[in-house]
Amino acid sequence: MTYVITTIRIRINGSKRKKIISIMESITKYDYTFIQKCLEIYLNDTFILYSMQGKTKCPHCKEKVIVEVPDGSTGEQITQCPNCGAQFKVNVDEKYSWEEKTPIVPPSLHLKPRSSKPMIVGILLIIIFILGTITSTAIFFAFDFMEDANIKGTFEGEVVDVYGNPLEGVTVSVLNNPEVYDVTDARGKFSLSNITSGKQIIQLTKEGYKTLIVEVFVLPWSIQIEKFVMKEGSGEVSEESLIIKIFNFAPLLSSIIFISSIIAATGGIVALMRKYFFLAIIGSIFGIIAGFFTLIGIPLGIAALILLLLSKEEFEVKPKEVKY
Repeated sequence: MTYVITTIRIRINGSKRKKIISIMESITKYDYTFIQKCLEIYLNDTFILYSMQGKTKCPHCKEKVIVEVPDGSTGEQITQCPNCGAQFKVNVDEKYSWEEKTPIVPPSLHLKPRSSKPMIVGILLIIIFILGTITSTAIFFAFDFMEDANIKGTFEGEVVDVYGNPLEGVTVSVLNNPEVYDVTDARGKFSLSNITSGKQIIQLTKEGYKTLIVEVFVLPWSIQIEKFVMKEGSGEVSEESLIIKIFNFAPLLSSIIFISSIIAATGGIVALMRKYFFLAIIGSIFGIIAGFFTLIGIPLGIAALILLLLSKEEFEVKPKEVKY
């Protein structure tokens, strides 16, 4: 069995430097082929590590590569292919052609400087999570709050025919509260004042047109919600206003925003850890989805995705593991 010493250059000062030089000078008196020990000198969180390395053929990529095993190992050992990253077993007791290779770099040593991009990504995605959670909660409870608040508001709208022409003289009244009513002007506009916020049913009537019964949602502030289209004929037509349709969709919409925000937060956490790059990418994509319902969520999500792609090499990659 032969051994090869591989070194890592680091800056060392003081007595530790003298100690290492002394040890290295004593080692050089011997042929590297017969050195049978592993020198491991701890320097705070950094250490120099020497190991055995040998040439073999990877069973996965079929390439001849130089692999590493801990010094003093015997029997079967699991090693990693430097070419494809797959793990496989080698028998240290068999004869291998041992050669010098790139030094073993402990996890605490990073040869490539880290940038702040993954950290910025994590912060951006966590901000999206906070905004998304607030938005989701607001959507889920807002309509119930406004309906229970019993606040007086004003409901404004416009009435047109099937060709889009404004209808004048349409009587618009609140069902079950007939004293609250208005008549459309020449522009087809109407305004119902002093109406209680929440769900209300309004009735639109005009001679020669079908009576229109519409369920609406009155907000605590004055806003033109929707155009109402009346058709010629007799009889009655019932429908829901746009805000009511949104109201019915609110629980599902709130859930979509919240789940997207949770996934974005997960992506932010793994980005801060500089692990699981693919999961961080998914988090950024869902951050953009959640951002559709917030004011600044979309640019934050896009920025996070771009920074992730620029810092891909800084993420740890877990090699494939083969079971035996």
